[in-house]
Amino acid sequence: MPNIELNNLLQRILILQEGQSLADFCQNVGLNYETARKCFQRNGLLDSESLSKIAEYFHIDLQWLVSGAEPSSALNQIIAARIKEIRISRGWSEIELGLKLSISPKVLELYEQGKCQFSSDMIQKFSDALEVHPSALTDDGSLQFQSPQLKIFQTTSAQKDPQVSGEDFVSVPLTESAIAAGQPIIPQENIEDYVLLHIRAAGKRTNLVASRVDGHSMEPTLHPGDIVVIDRDDKVIVKNKMFAIYHEGGLTAKFLEKKANLLILRPINPIAEIQIIDLNENPQPIVGKIIGAWKDL
Repeated sequence: MPNIELNNLLQRILILQEGQSLADFCQNVGLNYETARKCFQRNGLLDSESLSKIAEYFHIDLQWLVSGAEPSSALNQIIAARIKEIRISRGWSEIELGLKLSISPKVLELYEQGKCQFSSDMIQKFSDALEVHPSALTDDGSLQFQSPQLKIFQTTSAQKDPQVSGEDFVSVPLTESAIAAGQPIIPQENIEDYVLLHIRAAGKRTNLVASRVDGHSMEPTLHPGDIVVIDRDDKVIVKNKMFAIYHEGGLTAKFLEKKANLLILRPINPIAEIQIIDLNENPQPIVGKIIGAWKDL
């Protein structure tokens, strides 16, 4: 590793050390003191296991620790800004929120500056400490969560489509997860329930369908079992808007990007893989834009 990069690495470690003696730092993190002392004296490089221990102890991104590389994801910056905004609105100092998270104020500052990558676990830790749903940190405004109101209507053999009393709600079929993109009519046998969606959320949309989320690729915004409502007439790809895609025999929610004849399906969950659809082989994979998501129903 070039000396300039090595010096920067040591500087990042000193930031985390925050005035602790090297002995205390090593004891807290679980490093061998003699090994670390010799390494620091000679401006040497700590081994990968020691670096991993430091990253794990301080709940920071190992990539940032090693290279100083900051996340380029727009979502990461959104989360960082939301955390700082909510902390300030609570009247909490960095020290107070840091205590709730069991991290130092300096590490919290790095997160609030967007310098560290937010893992799913860290997003959950922050949402718990701030007493908000994870969607309050990750939602860019494209989804509405549990407002306006959505209700579940249990179907019966005697009544398939609920009659909505008054003009406050419209009925939306809740289907099995396999909604074929090009299928204009949903077979009755595929409808398991109906949801009642408030007209403020429905607007003038008429071709709506609801489905339960299956899989973890869009966590922490969407979780398995959540219900999403999809506008099947809205298939124009928009950046940072979530769409329902019929892929590999089932429904998946993703951000979309089109390049030539390829449709790129981008997840939120950093451990989930990007998927690619060849539009020559599957010309109509988009079911529609997701206009809302509801949880804990």
